[in-house]
Amino acid sequence: MARPRDDRPGKRRQFFEGLTQALLLYADHLFDRAAAAGDGNAKGDHLDTARQNPLYRAPEAPAVPQLPPELAYIWTWFTQLNQKRQCGMAVNSLTSAEILAWQARHGVRFDPFEECVIDRLDVLFMHHQNKKET
Repeated sequence: MARPRDDRPGKRRQFFEGLTQALLLYADHLFDRAAAAGDGNAKGDHLDTARQNPLYRAPEAPAVPQLPPELAYIWTWFTQLNQKRQCGMAVNSLTSAEILAWQARHGVRFDPFEECVIDRLDVLFMHHQNKKET
């Protein structure tokens, strides 16, 4: 006898939320590495340069988050959208007009889940842009 599938909406939501959290961790790591240090260079560049020094002793660091392959397409979309972001006196959030124009140009229509993930990535990106280093 075949085992019935577990199609409960709560299980699917939990599955996709786990993937989304993994993507947000990956993005957070990359946004943090790209953040400007006090001299204007990216923090990640400083770390990479320090690691080349033979006297450098790396502190115990948590594992680098990995991009979940199931959501890699959303990450690609976000990075493409991010390149079209409007900047005035400061970096601005992605606007609905920018997102709709990108979708029209690429022949893509986001479903509600994809829209939500793009919005969450944008909020995280803006958090890193507005974070003050102490």
